[in-house]
Amino acid sequence: MKQIFSLVLILSTLFSYGQKYAFATEFADGKVTLKDQSELNGQIKWYPSQNDKLSFRTGEKEKATKYTPNDIVKFSSGNMKFVPLYNFSAYAENYALVGSTTKITETFGEVISEGKFNIYFTSIRGYNAIARTIEDYPNFIFQDSSDPEKKLYAYPYRIRMKEKKYEKAKENLYILFKDYPEVVEKIKAFKKENDFLEIIKMVEDINKR
Repeated sequence: MKQIFSLVLILSTLFSYGQKYAFATEFADGKVTLKDQSELNGQIKWYPSQNDKLSFRTGEKEKATKYTPNDIVKFSSGNMKFVPLYNFSAYAENYALVGSTTKITETFGEVISEGKFNIYFTSIRGYNAIARTIEDYPNFIFQDSSDPEKKLYAYPYRIRMKEKKYEKAKENLYILFKDYPEVVEKIKAFKKENDFLEIIKMVEDINKR
């Protein structure tokens, strides 16, 4: 329930990062875990996108060090935890416009739930050719934790595009949740104007079993 409440706060801001993520616009208290499992406590700054590196400093007067997803195991701020995500296809400007996904080599994703199925929340920054402006494209990322290949499956959240493209985006989720027909049926019935949290809650319930 706590995790769902946190997710509600995320979605209610509609990606107003300056409100949700204090570290998007200025340094905020945070912790970084390096690959040798050592932890660094200090301040972090990161604008949530696939192109931005994480800046970390131990104090206001210290020089910041920048980390890519490949440099660290995770970072956190408050009750939010972020981990590296690698090599997945996301729904962003190309999909909204012409129906082709965007290949993401690496980025950070916020951990929403962990267990049988891991759920992450991330954003892909791209150019909206119609509006002629830079735009953030939210994606939920799902992963079967028992999958040796650690494959990631993305699903778009409230991206401005036709319903049939949302329907096409569901196909990978049918495969991922094939052993859970109740989840598959819920996804099949889902429309972009519906509450996606209902699906998240169903997956969280599976993780608690």
